[in-house]
Amino acid sequence: METFGRGCLYIIIGVIALFFLAILFEGTITIPWFFAIPLVILAFWAASQKSKKNKRDE
Repeated sequence: METFGRGCLYIIIGVIALFFLAILFEGTITIPWFFAIPLVILAFWAASQKSKKNKRDE
């Protein structure tokens, strides 16, 4: 459950960053599915690595 929450947090932070980039450049950012899906997988993979590291440290 911790991994899911952290993965969602990473995705939300990424969306907010893209939102601010769109505001900064006054345009629209379009991300194709074949880029978006691997980015979501990458976010959850990074979250799982962080969770594994925290469990080893305990």
